[in-house]
Amino acid sequence: MVGLELGVSSYATLMRTRTESAFDRLHDGVDELVFTDFPDYANVGDSAIALGQAAYWERSGIQVHETFSEQVLPRRVYSSSVPVALNGGGSLGGTYRSISEHRYRMAERLEPDTLLIQEPQSVHFVDDKARYAFRDRMAGREHLRLAVRDEASAVAVADEVDPILVPDAVHLLGAISAPEPVQDVLVLARTDGESAALPPLFAVDWLTDPHDLRRFAWWSRRSRQLPMLKPLFHQENVRWLERARRRLSHGVMMLSLGETIVTDRLHGMLLGLQMGRNVVAIDNTTGKLSAYADTWFGGLDIRLEFADDFPTALNTATRLSRGHRR
Repeated sequence: MVGLELGVSSYATLMRTRTESAFDRLHDGVDELVFTDFPDYANVGDSAIALGQAAYWERSGIQVHETFSEQVLPRRVYSSSVPVALNGGGSLGGTYRSISEHRYRMAERLEPDTLLIQEPQSVHFVDDKARYAFRDRMAGREHLRLAVRDEASAVAVADEVDPILVPDAVHLLGAISAPEPVQDVLVLARTDGESAALPPLFAVDWLTDPHDLRRFAWWSRRSRQLPMLKPLFHQENVRWLERARRRLSHGVMMLSLGETIVTDRLHGMLLGLQMGRNVVAIDNTTGKLSAYADTWFGGLDIRLEFADDFPTALNTATRLSRGHRR
């Protein structure tokens, strides 16, 4: 990208400043909340989002009374008079129907006078049915602040709600320290329904959780069928965040292997940039990565290029790594 040339520290500071300013608008007048949507699974990007939000809330003096994953959410939260925050990410619009259902259920059941904050999301409606579900079950809520993290998402919901454009919460973590690379290229490729390109055989996706995190998450999912188990999984906020920190640390260590990161994951791209790596990005099925870059990186000369497929991306990555060594 051509424009203002930024090193990793300057880039991270600029994006953190932009994000904090947008988060200030999103949380205007909020001094306490309940975080109801902790991502208790192995997706490193969603853990980075949760940690970025938590860092902002702490710096801003916003008290987080309680934190829950969707699986262990107690019914009493629907009666909360304290604002409720839903984790950011990319799950509105029907791509992940269970997560969309959770958000809509919260919008419908939460006390009408209680503020519901949807932290920054990418929005892609898979079909008209999904769009109507958003319109009928969430957008009509009077006390709703919906943050979207790219202009395409803002357009997608503009007929139903007035969104707030906010960068991804990962920027609130600032520059990320990482070990020196030990290989030229690391390929992080999606293995889910958002994958739009065939990756090479040596590609990796986010690692599975350590055994103790997997065991906790498995039992918490079981509590959906056995509600009497839910109180066993109510934890202090700091313990939830420690789970997210462990997942983020594993992701950073994996990404740090490569001097250049090739990825179709948005947070592979964003974390790589905050680590000071070269990044070659390939769009997922919804165009999430290019939509984000078009919204926030215009006019910035950063270590990011896009490719249409993995073979092209690998050629570009080889060139970037050699050029950086020179």
